[in-house]
Amino acid sequence: MKIRVALVDDHAILRAGYRFILDKDPDVEIIAEGESGEDALRIVREMKPDVLVLDVSMPGLSGVEVTQRLAKQKSSTKVIIVTMHGQGPLPRLLLETGASAFLTKSGDSDELLKAVRALARGERYVGAAVAQQLALANATGDRSPLDRLTARELEVAMMFGRGERANKIAERLHLSEKTVHTYKMRIFDKLEVRSEAEVALMLVRYGLLPG
Repeated sequence: MKIRVALVDDHAILRAGYRFILDKDPDVEIIAEGESGEDALRIVREMKPDVLVLDVSMPGLSGVEVTQRLAKQKSSTKVIIVTMHGQGPLPRLLLETGASAFLTKSGDSDELLKAVRALARGERYVGAAVAQQLALANATGDRSPLDRLTARELEVAMMFGRGERANKIAERLHLSEKTVHTYKMRIFDKLEVRSEAEVALMLVRYGLLPG
């Protein structure tokens, strides 16, 4: 039985590159492509791929939010994060949130196929460069301010970082507007910032929002 894979990245040239790599394996079938977080959720809902290859920084919903939502839904689709940002909080955050593999776009092209095969066997996979960075961070205790946030606080922070208003955030997350403002104050306190613009700058710095 073939491993059914979906590719979601807002850069068509990168999706073409992933397809070129994966098409080399006769056991892998690319069943869908998308360019946004919303596309990713729709593809998983409608087509139920075995593996989703997902970028982090995309228009609309980010790869972080997509991963969180699929984890909450207990989706059977396994997520491979492929991003430019292997430093900072992203690897730990995504792996703890629900991703099954984490690769950097600067890594060896063979790693993508290795990751797909590992996930199909029920294993997890971390690229060599990312594994080294995680080990060093654990050894030195070098953590980013974003590590202080809970998964829900990070989700709210990313929405504020994209310029969304509290009432819209409350509507999307099925929360009261008062609760969203409480999250906002917690985020400001934990990140030691005073404005939504500063939150956005920090998210861009650590690769969670496009610059």
